[in-house]
Amino acid sequence: MKEELTNEMLEVMKKCSFNCALCDANGVCDKYDWQDTIQTLATALLEERAKPKAWDGAPDDATQAQIEWYNENDDFTGEITYTRELPKSRARQIAGEEGHGLAEKYGWNAAAKEFVTNVMESALNKYAEELKGKE
Repeated sequence: MKEELTNEMLEVMKKCSFNCALCDANGVCDKYDWQDTIQTLATALLEERAKPKAWDGAPDDATQAQIEWYNENDDFTGEITYTRELPKSRARQIAGEEGHGLAEKYGWNAAAKEFVTNVMESALNKYAEELKGKE
């Protein structure tokens, strides 16, 4: 069954409406019962999860990962760079929302908005630290 589960077939199966007569995946689904299909998909998912990912072992603050490929003679054959945006802290989210509101209200430019956002975030973080100290 593994060779029949192409990306195209999986896309069709993902949109299953149980209208088997009109489905392009009917040939695959008809050959196997639901238990076999579920076991095969679960096995494929577990195998995919077990593969190393670009961000495995990366520090929390890393924003770029570069993967290089070499052949059996250790000759460089290519590379790819992945970039990720770090999640914003709750303080940064609040400061951004409030800073954007002030910028809209008073017609501030991007630099002023960023400055106010940074000041608000700093104040929120300081306040959070003070609250932790009182626990």
